[in-house]
Amino acid sequence: MNDLLHNQKGTAATSVECFGQTFPSDQARREHFVGLLREKLKDPAFRKTEGFPIGSDEAILAMSDPPYYTACPNPFLEEFVRHYGKPYDPSVKYSREPQTIDVSVGKMDPLYKAHSYHTKVPHLAIVPSILHYTEPGDIVLDGFSGSGMTGIAAQWCGSAPAAYRHEVEQDWKKQGKATPKWGSRRVILNDLSPAATFIAANYNLPLDVEAFAKAGKQLLKEVEQDIGWMYETLHKDGRTKGRIEYTVWSEIFTCPDCAGEVNFLNEAYDADNQHVRNKFPCPHCGAELSKDKMDRVLESRIDPSNGDSWKRVKFQPAIIVYKVAGSRHDKHPDHADLDALCRIKALELPTKIPTARFPIEQMYHGSRIAPKGFSKIHHFFLPRAAQALGLMWAKANSEQDLRVRGMLLYFVEQAIWNMSVCNSYRPAGFSQVSQYMKGVYYVPSQHAELSPWYVLGGKLKRLAKAFEPTRWKDADAAISTGSIGDLPVADASIDYIFTDPPFGENILALCRFVWNGRWFWRFEGAAMSRADAVRAQPNPLHRCPLAYASSGPRKAVCRPRHGGQ
Repeated sequence: MNDLLHNQKGTAATSVECFGQTFPSDQARREHFVGLLREKLKDPAFRKTEGFPIGSDEAILAMSDPPYYTACPNPFLEEFVRHYGKPYDPSVKYSREPQTIDVSVGKMDPLYKAHSYHTKVPHLAIVPSILHYTEPGDIVLDGFSGSGMTGIAAQWCGSAPAAYRHEVEQDWKKQGKATPKWGSRRVILNDLSPAATFIAANYNLPLDVEAFAKAGKQLLKEVEQDIGWMYETLHKDGRTKGRIEYTVWSEIFTCPDCAGEVNFLNEAYDADNQHVRNKFPCPHCGAELSKDKMDRVLESRIDPSNGDSWKRVKFQPAIIVYKVAGSRHDKHPDHADLDALCRIKALELPTKIPTARFPIEQMYHGSRIAPKGFSKIHHFFLPRAAQALGLMWAKANSEQDLRVRGMLLYFVEQAIWNMSVCNSYRPAGFSQVSQYMKGVYYVPSQHAELSPWYVLGGKLKRLAKAFEPTRWKDADAAISTGSIGDLPVADASIDYIFTDPPFGENILALCRFVWNGRWFWRFEGAAMSRADAVRAQPNPLHRCPLAYASSGPRKAVCRPRHGGQ
């Protein structure tokens, strides 16, 4: 393991090579190419490139690690191909039979599970095609790369463990095929989404796993020191303090018969059977109630982003689940808990929390959130969750090492949906993590507000374990953010194109607004991919394949006779 970590570190004292140039350190390499990218961003014609994300120069530079990853169309791709690729030689024979076998791979691999992404394909399902159609050192292109699984597959060909190699070789032998040629392939990954390429970069660029794990532990420790009091509660013995794992909030309704307020969870939840009853009596008049029969309560609030009046459905804390000395307990909130929540509510909204308004008029399911009072991004986070997320985001951004900082953001970002009011309470669930509806903005009547440690404590350990076996090298991957139609690579320069057909038609256009649109780009100011911005205009296409419909490079970038799948 020590050798592995040494291979991945690229310490400040170690010289590095990039595009034939030698730099005294990786930081020196970054500074050189950041300077070149900064100059390129001043070119108005460059910013007019199709698919160029909406973001300031400083936002793009802060996210990028050039020349290997840019949060805009990567202007270094042509040099990447020219330096690391092989000149096309028409006299060299290339012949491959079509890949006709069925590939069936599960989705339990730790690397695959390291980060969720819609329409994600396991990298182990891509490896056989890359082994079949390419040679070690070839350049593979995925123009619709999403979270970057093709990149992992290409590099996996050179770092796969012996057991996996033996399994593949035996399978190919049964099919009468020659033994595959193991060795890393270089890869170019491109996507319109800044969030996608950010995830892909963290998946595919070399990482000092030990430094990341240490920084992640320190981040969570500092968060506990700063706001641990927000997650303290008094044990039932009246003396011992416990740490809150999650608080269950219930929507408040009114009875149509007596107009009395009804705490939905308190009245409908059957604790003995751990389920919510469809019908239950009104606590005031005894009338039979159901969720459909009751009326919602909209309470007036002050929007913490601008001080304006704001109406939102009323929630009240109903259950607190906490730990004392390693044992889990639950209780109803007491006066001290309610006082703490009031103190938190009075705090200013953290500056790192986005406050952009949803383009509700253009949303496929805008009616699901607007009538409940959720029209801006920060509305989706209760005050305590907003404080925790804002603090974690700020601390992740304060990390000096660019690569570790990117991975810390990759780590913290995975708490966004889990700590939003979209996360439902599942009484009989093993865990309350990831209990939100995928692909839609839906605010449930029972919300589990999770603590940062409940969401991320185990996640940090799993990420470190998942990335520990990777042996990625500098210059094996290049990531670009923009349209595949204007990819800056020469004709006949790519050895193999792997294209998993984009499934954007199945993804509602603005489902990524919170995640892709406003948390990325350093989370200040401008914040979405141009494709998402276009979808928010009048008379939009409501589904994703806006720039994918006529997809594909406008040049013959793949070598003649070479495969594409």
